[in-house]
Amino acid sequence: MGRAAGRDPELLSRALDRRTFLRAALGASAAGAAAWAFGCASGGGTHPPTATPGSAGSPAPSGSPSGAAMTPELLTSEYVAGQPNRFAVGLIANGNELVRNADVHLKFYTIGADGKTGTFRGEGDATYYELNQPGAHEHDQSTGAQVDIESIGFYVVNTPFDVAGKWGAQIDATPRDGSPPAHVEPLFDVLDKPKTPALGTVPPASQNDTFATNPDTASLCSRQPACPLHDKVIADVLGKGRPLVVQFSTPAFCTSRFCGPVLEVLLQQVPAYQDKMDFIHIEVWQDFQLQKYRPAVQEWNLPSEPYMFLMDGAGKVVGKLESIFAEEELKDALDRLAAT
Repeated sequence: MGRAAGRDPELLSRALDRRTFLRAALGASAAGAAAWAFGCASGGGTHPPTATPGSAGSPAPSGSPSGAAMTPELLTSEYVAGQPNRFAVGLIANGNELVRNADVHLKFYTIGADGKTGTFRGEGDATYYELNQPGAHEHDQSTGAQVDIESIGFYVVNTPFDVAGKWGAQIDATPRDGSPPAHVEPLFDVLDKPKTPALGTVPPASQNDTFATNPDTASLCSRQPACPLHDKVIADVLGKGRPLVVQFSTPAFCTSRFCGPVLEVLLQQVPAYQDKMDFIHIEVWQDFQLQKYRPAVQEWNLPSEPYMFLMDGAGKVVGKLESIFAEEELKDALDRLAAT
């Protein structure tokens, strides 16, 4: 698990070299594998997602990485001030290879109003996770030998962000195979309130279609064969006494190497928890060719996919997992939900 700094974040202002992208963002306080909390501010409106499905990352940094060539892909897109945040990142080297099992340390800074000064907020070590699934790269943009690799490696640290605004992370990765260390600094934004249903609030009671109301299973679920989690309507089970897990994902149309297998990870855990909670899968696309989202995707105001929400028996959101997640993270989240 990510390790937090053992003291309050030290505020350290310093000027930044124009050639190294502007540093900004808050320190890492590891709080368990899944992003989990109770009772936070309410969320925003209901317009369609603006991010390309499958690309949950933030824009590339404006400066060049130092050391070995490495590119970060931020896997979480929604960071909110004043609540726990799951900061997940994939690291890519040599053009297309995932950086696996490296020692990764992160420092976070906030960007000053002048755009040239960063204020150090804290630091922490990331946890390396590996998701192993047959056909993990079947539908994404991997090429060559990468397609045959059945694992996806990524790094997670759980951290609070104390203020909204522009942030950045200094990511130092030291591979354990003797490869040169690398240093990258991606930018990202921290919101003052979430766009998706907020922790502690009740999300929209969507009237999603099911096997009973939509005979076109290919439209209902892009997985082949269609997954079994299309037998319940959110509005019928949300807040009715049993916890609820809703995953938004598109197995066949995911374009990022980091998003495809999460439905399979969830399906593997359903048998162990289905007597304690309900599970629903929402296919992101109503019509992929026309780029038309399903109504529930718009109602829940998703900025990216995949996105999974965990609601307690009263219907309140108590946990979120955005983008890719490991089996350990999912089990932790489901155990916590079962205990509510």
